[in-house]
Amino acid sequence: MRLSIFRSLLFVSLLITFASCSSDSSDESIEDTNTKYVVNDKYDYSAVELEIVDRINQYRTSQGLNALVTINHISNVAEDHDYYMIENDKLTHALFAQREENLRATVGAVAVGENIAYNYSTAQSVVDAWLASPSHKANIEGNYSHMGISVRENAEGKKYFTNLFIRK
Repeated sequence: MRLSIFRSLLFVSLLITFASCSSDSSDESIEDTNTKYVVNDKYDYSAVELEIVDRINQYRTSQGLNALVTINHISNVAEDHDYYMIENDKLTHALFAQREENLRATVGAVAVGENIAYNYSTAQSVVDAWLASPSHKANIEGNYSHMGISVRENAEGKKYFTNLFIRK
């Protein structure tokens, strides 16, 4: 009985740890012990995605922080997560550890953070919502050097947003 309770508590604590959304710590393949990642350097940014990047960088520089440089591979990882959320019909940070591992292995990230959102109609509204949330604002203001952004729509036209931040 005690072992069962311990396992349940361990599972919950692991979920909380991974749900925190951030952590410190040319086609090219980088292989670790179990996974092979391919760097995808091509990404076509939409007007909304470019506006989100501009608004985040305007906010950061207004706070005396460095502007973040986009890396196409990070945006591709964000796009994959948007499609995952659309396929599963829910807003989730599920599999964040895998995205983090990918970015560490491929682009040399030493810290990774993530903001997600759903069903905002404009770049301004999603950035405002992130800035109104302490944990999302902390990622926007975090000690990062680069970012990626993806916005994708489901069949009903509702937008999913994934914004990944890294420090190299």
